[in-house]
Amino acid sequence: MVIAAISGSLALWVMDLILVASLLLLGGLLKGILGAAKSIVPRIDAIDGVAKAGSKDLDAVVLLLTTQNYISQIIGSVANYGGSLDVALPDKAD
Repeated sequence: MVIAAISGSLALWVMDLILVASLLLLGGLLKGILGAAKSIVPRIDAIDGVAKAGSKDLDAVVLLLTTQNYISQIIGSVANYGGSLDVALPDKAD
């Protein structure tokens, strides 16, 4: 009877230790998850800044296309004028 009581008491203590260890482990894991969740916001803000800068770079594409169209028109006008670009534009080597 005494051995059964000691054995039952020991099993209860072991289960208590396992429960406390499990709770500590769970607390550590939840703290890690919370830290990871809090680190998402600064990364999103950083991505947002890069995306806005990239968007501004894309705004220049319209100007580039307009410039290319304008150059094509000038080349066409010079060609219709009867000369070539070599004759119409001065050499920079001179």
